[in-house]
Parts: sequence; C-alpha cells; structure tokens
Amino acid sequence: MAEAVAMEREAAPGTRRQKVCIVNAGPNWGQYGEREIIERAGGEIVMVQSRDQKEIIEACRDAVAIYGGFMRFDREFFEALQCCKIIARSSIGMDVVDVEAATEKGIILSNLPDTFHKEVADHTMALLLAFVRGIVPLVNAVREGAWGQPGLWRSIVGTIPRIEGRTLGLLGFGNIAREVAKRAAGFELNIIAHDPYVQPAVFERYGVKPVSFAALLQDSDFLSLHVPLLPETRHMISDAEFSLMKPTAIIINTCRGPVIDEAALIRALEQKRIAGAALDVTEIEPIPPDSPLLKMPNVIITPHMASASDISSRERSIRPAQEIAAVLAGHLPRVVYNKAVLDKVKLKP
Repeated sequence: MAEAVAMEREAAPGTRRQKVCIVNAGPNWGQYGEREIIERAGGEIVMVQSRDQKEIIEACRDAVAIYGGFMRFDREFFEALQCCKIIARSSIGMDVVDVEAATEKGIILSNLPDTFHKEVADHTMALLLAFVRGIVPLVNAVREGAWGQPGLWRSIVGTIPRIEGRTLGLLGFGNIAREVAKRAAGFELNIIAHDPYVQPAVFERYGVKPVSFAALLQDSDFLSLHVPLLPETRHMISDAEFSLMKPTAIIINTCRGPVIDEAALIRALEQKRIAGAALDVTEIEPIPPDSPLLKMPNVIITPHMASASDISSRERSIRPAQEIAAVLAGHLPRVVYNKAVLDKVKLKP
C-alpha cells in the first residue's frame, strides 16, 4: 500500500492550504529546508512512498503540486489529476514524462537544466582521463602488490597517448557539453560538436567547431554524448555509427543509457571497432550482473552519479521546492520545460 503522511503546520498569513505530494523522496528529504519553503507558501505536504503506479495516482489525484520521485508520469497519470498545477522534478532528463499529456492538461513541468551541469562536465573529463591514463587497472595492480614489476603500466594499459592535440567530439551542445568544452580547452584538445539546434555563434563563443554527425563520428578520438533521451535519440549510436568511428576511439556517456544501443556497443567492443567505453549510464539500470560490459577490461562504468556533489544535492532538493512554492503563491516558476503550457495557465510572470 502507498504510504501517505500529511505534515501539517501553520500556513503563512493570507494563504490557503494546498495539497503537495512528495513522491518517493529519499530518507533525508527536508534537511535543506525544502519542507519550510513549501509550507510558507501554503502547501500541505503529503509524503507518498510506493512503487505501485496506481497507488501513487490515487494518492496524487487531488494534489495541486507534485514533487516528482522515481516513477513514470504517463498519460494515465495526468488524466487522473484533478487540480494539479505543477510537477517539479529534481533532474534534467524528462524522458519518463509524457510532456504532451501534461501540456494538454495545463500542468507546468519544471526540471533542473542548470543545477548540476558543472558536476556532469567534471565527471565526463574524469572518465576520459581515467580511461586514457589507465587509472582503474593501475590502482588495482598497486593494491595487489604489483608495483615494482618491470614494464608494469605497459603490460596493463598497453599504450598511454598524450591527449594534447587529439579531438574531442561532443554530441549535443547544451549546458553540460559547453562546460565540458571549457574544461577540455585547458587540456589543449581540439573540440568539435554536432547539434543542429545551436546557432553558429554559440559554437564560436566556446572555440568549438560545428560539424555534421558523420564527421563527428569519423574525426573524434573521444566521443562524448550530451543529448536528452527522446524518441529520435534512442539508440542514436548503433552499429552504423560505430562503423564510422576510429578503431582507437573511446565513447563516453554521461547523458542517458538508451542513447547507445548497448548490444551494438558490446559488438563494437568485442570486434575491436572502437577502443573502449567510459559510461556513467547504461541501458538497463542498475546494470545486470551478467552484462558482458562488466567483464571487459576496456570499459569503465560508474553508477549513474555524474551529477553528484554536496552542492548539487542541496540544490536539487531546494530548487523543486522553490518552483512549487512559486506556483502555490500564484507566480510562474523559474523553469518551465513545456513552454506551450503558458497559453493555458494564469500566473504572474
């Protein structure tokens, strides 16, 4: 059964209590003052803990605002909502949300496009450097007492290229990719990118050369993925794309796992069509224990934590609460993901 617990406190003078469902929040939700932010704006907080979609729908049916947790926001969910004005999520990706259904219903969707982009960029560079420098296998070798063995690093890593002058390709050139470009410039990498939705002046501002998708695949020594998961980006990297990449190329993914056709990635690695992969996300998460990727020495995998930091943890808790509070008080939130909904809502700018 879904556990729904109402948290009642005094509302601010002149405000009317409005139900706010906090769905599947972590055990420390509220530690940064997010509860107080919502309650001051007149929110009556109801904590909802369940993995059953129908139970969550029933608990949220009469909510004015929803703080999204681990669940899918599909058309059935939106059609059941009676008075919801906003769903605020603590992530960038909106691939689990039926945006069209939310917009039709007049519900604002708010995400966090600018809260932990620097952390993801840091992690992207960390994966690149860890792979090239052989950090993981060398650390393991030292732990096993191999330090001092003749030719140790060469026997474990093989070759370690100098990255200066090599080409970093960015698929997508949004906030995260731009931060990656800033960091990569310090390593004197040549930086190219493909993003048909970005104006040439933006590429120029970051010293990045815009190229076609095919040229990106063919010219990159390191290919880093930074696109949202949409129908057109699912399996955007598959057999055909791997066939265009250099056999010495490394692919890095810190966006969404299904952007890569994982079966095709495994084939490309087994057939040495590319040199390796550094992943923070996988097609199925957590990665199945029998995945061939876990046994490949030319693969690094971290557990979908590229956005993690003390600062980002605080911001990804507070910002959704602020967005909800703004709407409860009759104002637009800072971020409206589905801008088409603005024609349907009456909130102060």
